[in-house]
Amino acid sequence: MLLPQLRSGDTITITRLDRLFYSVQNLIVVGTDPRNRGIRIHAVEQHIDSNALEGRDLFGMMSVFAGLHHEFVRAATNDGLAAARARGETGGRRSRLTPEQAEQAQQLYDSGASIPKIAQTFKTGRSTIYPYITPKPAN
Repeated sequence: MLLPQLRSGDTITITRLDRLFYSVQNLIVVGTDPRNRGIRIHAVEQHIDSNALEGRDLFGMMSVFAGLHHEFVRAATNDGLAAARARGETGGRRSRLTPEQAEQAQQLYDSGASIPKIAQTFKTGRSTIYPYITPKPAN
C-alpha cells in the first residue's frame, strides 16, 4: 500500500480525488492522516492542493459533509433496527440448526458422539455445533 511508505514532504499526485479515495468519508478518514504527516495531496484535474488554503478549506468542508453523512446513516440504521424489533425480529445470523436439531445434537453429545461426528451428521462445520452443546459438568 502506498500511504504507509510515504514520508513528510512527499506529494501524492493524482488525476482526481476518486482515484485515491472511494467515498467522501474515506477521503476524510484516510486523507487526514497524510496531511497530518506533512504529505501533500494534489488532484490535477480538480485543481485541489492540500497545501493551498483552498485545498485545506475543501478538506474541511468535506469533513463536515462526511460527519453529516455518518449521522444520516447512523439514524437510518437505528430506525431500521427499531422497526425490526417492533416486528419481533432480532439481529444477527439465523440459527444454523433448528431447535429440534439442537436438541438432537445435545443428545448425540451426551451419548458420547464427538463434535466432528455431530457436525458431519448435520452437514456443517464443528464451529457451528459448539454453541449448541452444553458440556457435561466435571466431577
